Amino acid sequence: MNRPAKIVITVTLTLGAAAVVLASTLAVGSDTPAVQLWLGLLIGGAIMEIATLEGNDDEEMEHPFSLAASFHLASALLLPPGWAALIAGASTMIGETARRRAPVRIGFNGAVATIATLAAASVFSGMTTTEAFRRFEWEVYPSILAMWVTYVVVSIVAVVSISAAIAQKRWNPWTVIQGPELVSYVMEGCLAVVLAILISEAPRVLLFGVLLLVAVFLAMKRHRALRHETRETLKALAAAVDARDPYTAQHSERVGDLASRLAEAVQMSERTVIDTRWAGRLHDLGKIVVDNSILHKPGALDDDEWELMRSHPLVSADLLSSLSLTRSLLPAIRQHHERQDGKGYFNVPGEEISLGASMLTLADSFDAMTTDRPYRKAMPVDDALAIIESGLGTHFHAELGKAFIAMIRGHEIPEVDLGWKPARPADPPRPPGDGRSADEVTDPDRLVPAEDPAPAPPLVP
Repeated sequence: MNRPAKIVITVTLTLGAAAVVLASTLAVGSDTPAVQLWLGLLIGGAIMEIATLEGNDDEEMEHPFSLAASFHLASALLLPPGWAALIAGASTMIGETARRRAPVRIGFNGAVATIATLAAASVFSGMTTTEAFRRFEWEVYPSILAMWVTYVVVSIVAVVSISAAIAQKRWNPWTVIQGPELVSYVMEGCLAVVLAILISEAPRVLLFGVLLLVAVFLAMKRHRALRHETRETLKALAAAVDARDPYTAQHSERVGDLASRLAEAVQMSERTVIDTRWAGRLHDLGKIVVDNSILHKPGALDDDEWELMRSHPLVSADLLSSLSLTRSLLPAIRQHHERQDGKGYFNVPGEEISLGASMLTLADSFDAMTTDRPYRKAMPVDDALAIIESGLGTHFHAELGKAFIAMIRGHEIPEVDLGWKPARPADPPRPPGDGRSADEVTDPDRLVPAEDPAPAPPLVP
């Protein structure tokens, strides 16, 4: 465990211990709730904690999902702040222990639940009363909203702090405050209100509320399973397309890895890093319409063959356009053969090319140059980087290209201005080596050998 993570954990555990002491003091000074009430909330929260759906940050930026927060917030609505905090912390630790988590994680999550619930319950009790909540008059809404915001803010601060510390990244709450995560928080808050009303006013129909919680949980579980299965299917399809040519096996995986590393190096958001990785993995799906004879042709392509090859970015985008989880990838995939001087496959002006597409172009070209193909051997890394450097501002995004070169060489990443840089008026100088132009060498789909007498296609990425 690194030093920043140790600091975050130490601070959180210290605040958690202070919250337990304060909550215990408040609980002693307040009325003792009915045993069946606090025990039911304790057991329910522990069960929900045990049933937590694990996240998948690396592939889909999915954070763990649990309905335990609904029981924490229901406790804040129904119980004095001290009791609510102690029950939330205890149920979390019981659930984490049942899941055989490490002691440090059990303590950390228990501390966060205690602090967040104590803060939320204190805000709610300071703005309204339990009696007013049971009557559920209109003035209760601001109190519930304030309680919910307090709980969410404390939870997000804790999650982002420990995640950033462990990964040694900058503190960025927007990695958590995404649409799906906010929807989950809102849903948990709404379920907490429904649960609290059923407990206090209609306990006989509480079973239906519990079944509702189970239905929501199962629906979320199935939703995540479908997303995962869809992504795995797309990965398998991309791998199958790559495998049609033994020289390009795992090409898409490498492109996705390189492009996402570049996005991370220039400090783009976690969402962008993950989207870039997936765009790289799926950018060549459209080659499924290209015949093997064209893919394996050792010489230059004729006009008809080139037209079919050039269509694959649009075919890739069309194949993915019907899937909601891949729509954000479409601009990068559709434009990954465009150039900053507007002379790419479809002559898209440089200022209209997405940053994702510019990163894919760099990664795609570099991998093409540094791997063997039927018509030429892989070139040394330094030669490939020299060619990329010669094409900055015309073929490649100038700022991202400089960062990519520094990343590959293991140098410090220069400060990046992600604004568009206009193309240089003159062609880039030829790099030292075999004399091939950057256009001929860096076309990731058709690298025409210098000795081939056939002219190179006029449109290249």
